[in-house]
Amino acid sequence: MTRIVDEPKARTRRKTFHYVLESDLLRHISKYSILQTRKGDKKAWIIEYEIPEEEILGKQIYEFTFTNSGGFIIRKYPAAELLKDFKDRKLYDVSLEELRRLQFEIEDEKTKTLLEEGEKFYYPMINEIKEFKEKMNIKLITSERVSDFFKDWKYGEAACLCNYPEESRQMSLEQTYKLIHQWWTLKIVHEALKATKFERGWFAEQGKPWPASIFVDEKGVYYTCWFEPEIIREAPEGYRGPFTPLFERRVVWKRPDLVISKGRFNNLLEANKFDVLIECKNLSFRRWWKNGAVINEDLIPYNLLFKPKVLIVASLKPIPHWAKRRLENEGFYVVDEFYPGGVGLQEFSKIIIKSLAIGESPSDASSVY
Repeated sequence: MTRIVDEPKARTRRKTFHYVLESDLLRHISKYSILQTRKGDKKAWIIEYEIPEEEILGKQIYEFTFTNSGGFIIRKYPAAELLKDFKDRKLYDVSLEELRRLQFEIEDEKTKTLLEEGEKFYYPMINEIKEFKEKMNIKLITSERVSDFFKDWKYGEAACLCNYPEESRQMSLEQTYKLIHQWWTLKIVHEALKATKFERGWFAEQGKPWPASIFVDEKGVYYTCWFEPEIIREAPEGYRGPFTPLFERRVVWKRPDLVISKGRFNNLLEANKFDVLIECKNLSFRRWWKNGAVINEDLIPYNLLFKPKVLIVASLKPIPHWAKRRLENEGFYVVDEFYPGGVGLQEFSKIIIKSLAIGESPSDASSVY
């Protein structure tokens, strides 16, 4: 009997999962165990798998590790190495070329559907973003999992699918897809406003007051973009959304997806106005609509806290006409089927251009530098 330990959850960002290679198929180690023991608590735990040696000897073990800092490492070793002392085991790196030949064993239809959506929607978004990056000669600083996809779609896919069980895989894919959709939307904003020069690259750190992008259009007008910025303050009059837990009924915080202001600003506090707020929705309508609760819990609070001139709901998937009318009656712009080649792409660009009236001279735009 031999033992392999997965660490699905640590108190840091560390995680480790093990798979056995069967031909070109990666099968999770749990499929070979006769006994599974979970140790830990709700915040951190490991799972020990007891496995008959004859079940895996002669096969390759693949180890997928996330470091404390969020890095992603893929290594492999012969199952015979499990019989040695841990310090004496020899681990070998897995090349991207090798990874592209492998497939994860997937049994849940929802996971398969998410992978199909990746090929249809998100991989084209990644390609467009990378093309824009090369064209504009800018750097992109993103979250680790989005960076994995920018490195290579197969590498990014592996970083999501190595999680186990299936629910963890689905959560990882959905969270990463959401960010990719936001990044692509930011790219479309830059193209619609005819960005020609950047103060720096794209730096997207969620919940921070500094901009993700500062750029200039072909007429010299500056624009500042924020990626999931956060405002925390006392609840404004008429606020009906959620409150922070520490100061119940008094202090609120909200984090919309994208906010754009005409002008050149160093952080949220220096911006005296927010022109456009964009809420990106990549899940199915029923998932984010929540029986209409999204209006009072998210959209109206965004208006009260950020006071944008225009609020856009940009949905990757279709929105029923009755829901569109309800959103529009609240004063929101609505665009659906918003993805590469989607019918909403042109309408979204028109709204951005109209909302940020191109044509001001640089002297008319706010400047704090």
